[in-house]
Parts: sequence; C-alpha cells; structure tokens
Amino acid sequence: MLRIGVDAANFPQDRRGMGRVARGVLATARASVDIAIELISLRRNNDAALAAEFGDLPVQRPAQAARRDAYDVVWYPWNGMRFRSAAPALVTINDTFAFDEPHRDPIARWREQAPIRRAVRDAARISTISHWSRERLVRVLDVDPQRITVIHPAPDPFFTPGDDEGIPPSLAGKRYVLLVGAREPRKNARVLLAAAVRALRTPAETLAVVGGLTPEDERFAKGLALTTHVIDVDDALLRALYRNAAVVAVPSSAEGYGLVAVEAMACGAPVLAADAAALPEASAGAAELLPPADIEAWSRALRRILDEPAHASALRAAGLARTAGSDRSAPGLLLLALLREVAHGRPGQHGLGDERA
Repeated sequence: MLRIGVDAANFPQDRRGMGRVARGVLATARASVDIAIELISLRRNNDAALAAEFGDLPVQRPAQAARRDAYDVVWYPWNGMRFRSAAPALVTINDTFAFDEPHRDPIARWREQAPIRRAVRDAARISTISHWSRERLVRVLDVDPQRITVIHPAPDPFFTPGDDEGIPPSLAGKRYVLLVGAREPRKNARVLLAAAVRALRTPAETLAVVGGLTPEDERFAKGLALTTHVIDVDDALLRALYRNAAVVAVPSSAEGYGLVAVEAMACGAPVLAADAAALPEASAGAAELLPPADIEAWSRALRRILDEPAHASALRAAGLARTAGSDRSAPGLLLLALLREVAHGRPGQHGLGDERA
C-alpha cells in the first residue's frame, strides 16, 4: 500500500485551472486500490470544506507529515512547500511568476517566494506543466533539469462540445468574444480591450469577461467606451460560454501552460492566443497565434473570425482535433507513476521527457 500525503491548502479556494488539474490527479489516485491518501491542511477553517468535498479522506495537520513513518511520499500541488515532510516530496511548480513579477510588498513577496525556494532545496522531484516552465525553473532558480518532469495538463472530461444554450440573457443572440481570468497584468487584457473596440462593429457583437478585470483595466475599458459583460461562473456556465463563443481570446504575455485555451478547444470554440510563453506549446498548432502587444493584429484576427465562417470553422476543427487525441486521464496516471518513483527512491525516467496529455 502506497501512503500518500497531499497538501490540501488550496483545494477550498482553487476550483478552476490548476485546482481542477489537482482534483483530477486526486480522483485518479483514489480509484487505485493500492493507494491510501490523507489530506494535510494547514488551517482548521478549511476542514469543513475539505470534508464536504472529500468526506472519506482523513484530514491531518502538517505535524503528521513531519513523522518519519507517516507517509511514503508527500505531494505538494500548489507551487511550493509550506510545511516540512519527513517523507520524500514531489512538488508541482507551475511557473516562476513569483520571481518574474515579484510582489512590491516585501512581506508578500517573501510569502510567495519562500515556499518555492524551499521546494527547490528540499524536494526529491519537481513536476511542472510545460517545457517553457521547466526552462524558466532552470534559468531563474537554477534547478537541475534532471529533477524536473513535464506533465502537460489535460482538460477535465466535463469540457466537451455540445448544444448547450445556458448562457446569460445579456449574451442571448449576440456574437461574443470570450476572455477568461483577466485579473492579473500578465493576462494582457488591455491589448484585447483595445482590439475589441476596433473590431466589434454592431450591438450584436460584444466582449464577455469571466471573473472580471483589474481596476486599471476596468478604467481603461470605460475610457474606450467599451461595454463588457462581466460574468461570474460555475463550471456548467463556463462550458456553455465556451461552446457558444464566437471566439475565445487568450492574449496573455505569460502563461505556465494555457489551460483556458485547451478547455475552449475541447468545447469546440475557435481560439486566438498570444505567441508567448507556453501558449504555443499548449495550443499545439490548433490556435491562431498573435504577437501579444500588437493591437492591430488582434483586431484583424477578431474581425476575420467574425466575418469569415469558414476560417472560424477551421479553427474549431483544429481545436477539436487537438483535444480529441488526448487521454484526459493521462496527467493523473503520469503523476501517480512519478509519486511511486519518488516513494521508492528511484531516479525515474521522466526528467527530460515530454509527457503530453
């Protein structure tokens, strides 16, 4: 029986993106009869949420992980180690943004960076989500590349094409450009806002934003007199928005992977993405890639999709083909195999591998 401790710190808060990926790994592990899992929670006020979602899994405190006989391996899914483990540790580090874009407040900066530095120092192995992120870990934090395994995320099986009509009434009958998760400067929303003002020509063409904009970008949009539909979503509504979007735009200047682009493709949406960071790697030739700072290029690309149904259909088909060939259980299985390697003290065979889901 393989005994795995899992850092559960972000499960209650992170329900999308990497939180969804971590849940998929945990579901795969729970389906294995030879694995025993315990969640490790730093905060008692998270216990109720953990019990509601993972009721059959024991919840322990970090002191349990410090016991030598508690676990065979401990997995830290959340970009660093925030407590000590006596067992060998596998840490998932998705990106180096805490160092590339350090917080201006020194205390907040230390809180973001210290767990990553501890992981680099103490973890037996590190997993990451793209070759771009691996290269950043090597360059920024001087990590030995032989310690790093690349396991590309896959969209949750929930994200599929369909005829879902459950979009908000404010978007009914409209052709909308969809922007998801734009509350950080690196999401580069301002380029898309400026492009949308040029590209959207009728009241039936609009911009929908999932999760909202930064305050600065909200002011920028108002200055442009651009109407945006800001929407808070659950998974069902997000899928409906993907399925019905005229185009999903991912203009980020930096992404550790770009799961939004792949989720959108899995739902049959045409995707425009920045030719930056890991987005070309994630889209694998199925998105139209654009310079992240070129407003005119984004405006032309948006207009072309809206004006040329054949072009939009070709992008939809490319995205569906890219995701249809992926085994969506593969990331969980690959990470479990890596946990077994770490537990048994084997050097592993994935240090420089390309584990594409």
